[in-house]
Amino acid sequence: MTDLSKQVHGIYIDAPAERIWEALTSSEYTNQYGYGGDVEIELTAGGAMRHLTTDQMKSMGMGDVAITGTVVEADPPKRLVLDWSAAWHDEPPSRLTYDIVEGPSGLTRVTMTHELPESPQTAMDVAGNADVENGGGGWPWELSSLKTLLETGKPMTTAGAQ
Repeated sequence: MTDLSKQVHGIYIDAPAERIWEALTSSEYTNQYGYGGDVEIELTAGGAMRHLTTDQMKSMGMGDVAITGTVVEADPPKRLVLDWSAAWHDEPPSRLTYDIVEGPSGLTRVTMTHELPESPQTAMDVAGNADVENGGGGWPWELSSLKTLLETGKPMTTAGAQ
């Protein structure tokens, strides 16, 4: 079995770092990519973060909140570090870090590191899977959806991944 306790995903996005930061931290964007839902975040160390569920998630039996967290570090638009917990598992918080580096070409590299040493169920969920036909899910799918939205202005096709 693959060790999923530390997952690192990287992607290049043809958008400025400031826009990527906004997409990660504002509901204007979070409702348009990935699994959707409003985000509430206080961008100071110790600040609270909540990613709210969509109506579709609620129809599947989830409560009002999908993700809770605490901001460890917020350095806009370069770095966001969260202690992150999935509401659907009773596991300790994991560490989620976004490093955002804009290059001279206009492309921005987003490296997302998720450290889950005590959260094996969450680790399996966020790793996604190889089921390309149904979108794959997890962080690879989420980051691809972010990239698609920022580069095209349109949401990625999401029918199978939710």
